[in-house]
Amino acid sequence: MIETVVSAPSEALIDRPAAQAARGTSAPACPACRSHATALLRSVSAREAAHCFAPARADANSHAQILACVTSLWGGDSCSLMHCTDCGFGFSWPFVAGNAEFYNFTGATGVYPRAKWEFSRTVAELKRLRKSGAKVLEVGAGNGYFLDLICPSSVRADDVVALEYNDKSIPILRGKRYQALSVDIRDQALDRYRASFDYIFLFQVVEHLDGLDPLFDRIRSLLKPGGSVFCAVPNSARITYQETNGSVPDLPPNHIGRWTPRAFEAVSRRHGLTVGAAELEPLSWREFLSHDISYSHIRRAQLNPDGLIARVRSLPRGKARRLIEAALAAFFIPARLPAWRRVYKNRQSLGGSLWVRLDRT
Repeated sequence: MIETVVSAPSEALIDRPAAQAARGTSAPACPACRSHATALLRSVSAREAAHCFAPARADANSHAQILACVTSLWGGDSCSLMHCTDCGFGFSWPFVAGNAEFYNFTGATGVYPRAKWEFSRTVAELKRLRKSGAKVLEVGAGNGYFLDLICPSSVRADDVVALEYNDKSIPILRGKRYQALSVDIRDQALDRYRASFDYIFLFQVVEHLDGLDPLFDRIRSLLKPGGSVFCAVPNSARITYQETNGSVPDLPPNHIGRWTPRAFEAVSRRHGLTVGAAELEPLSWREFLSHDISYSHIRRAQLNPDGLIARVRSLPRGKARRLIEAALAAFFIPARLPAWRRVYKNRQSLGGSLWVRLDRT
């Protein structure tokens, strides 16, 4: 079924700072490398963001709640999308993450994929590293599907700490004998784990987070000397494709950072970490075509809130709506062919995720 594209940060519990007081700065410092060589890409209004997350026609009450929430988070009715020309980091300004209220209003649910490319890539890396008796931490463990791939074959369940915000996932994780905690990675409750972990995992988490220096400082403090952290974030080139080819925009305060290997290098360097490896996910045509058909369909509804597609998407969920939406999405497939040809020419750079391994020095 084609649904609204919102990824919940149930992957991580985050300590939200107040909206940063640099709204009037002409060239805000990049949160990753601290350079002032930053450029404005465009502005996003709170109303535009609210419309993308919950169109008024589909749910007027949620739309109004999200609009008020976003305006409060930003400290105003607009947000700037910035790009750092030094490290390539893309970021919203003010650099403020969505809070629990925002994600509750957007209706994001705890639906976790059982298999992801970054899971298999990390498993392969762990096998290469061959560290016995490893103690691990996963931030945003969901229902534990990644942990299930490494336990008990490589890691004992008793040596796992899992952080998760979704209350429904906590008993599932504990049922697998993982120690599950509903705390932020920067919470003082984790102080007792300093220098305790060989590996830390953050999959599709970091792009949701503000407060990068406290985050990376805590990551290093939790790692043992010689330990590694594995991150996966959306591929910024894929996001650019979406936004320039009639697909859904990637708007704050959902994702507030667009990461590059250079951005990871810059922020890691300040906190005693080094980038040991960085790879783009190979393009999966099955995954890409499924997302592109769905996301372009959603975007057509967003751009024409009074049109047929938006009217259909405002209907109650059910089999009839699914069938009509599928037919409408299929009708526009021929119009997507030119964009797909461009993707084929650039397929080596348009996989879904960027994967990095950071090592404690």
